[in-house]
Amino acid sequence: MSVESKKYSDLKLNFAKFLPKVHTKNGTYIFHPGFIYQSLLKETNISKFNAKKITEQVLRFLVSVNLKLITAPLIREVVNVHLLKNGFENERLQYTRIGLPVYDLNQIFNERIESKEVVSEIMNWIITEFHEVNKLINKDEKISTVRKIYKK
Repeated sequence: MSVESKKYSDLKLNFAKFLPKVHTKNGTYIFHPGFIYQSLLKETNISKFNAKKITEQVLRFLVSVNLKLITAPLIREVVNVHLLKNGFENERLQYTRIGLPVYDLNQIFNERIESKEVVSEIMNWIITEFHEVNKLINKDEKISTVRKIYKK
């Protein structure tokens, strides 16, 4: 099986039994590592070689922990850990998920009565987090550029 492929038909049946199911808002599916590879290439500046390396590491990890059911946010968290373990700090920032933990969402919903207040609170949180992550990405890209200039 190639981690670069997104085709379910590429999964070997004897290998698929070791993979967890992925629960999404659209249903439950067989985990396919090709989606990690493709999303890394689409969402970050990582090379194909390193995207494949990270995808393979994540695949090995998910198989080794023997989970029966996972979610897309969990997959993203695991990918981010492997990006950090391999020194891809900027790519981890590019791949980060912006949103709120379940606990914080419960607090917002329990403290607010009007739906407009809830939406406003959530949007303010997300927009603030988005801007902070973008600042870090831009800062890191500037530092990376400076390092490349001085290495010449």
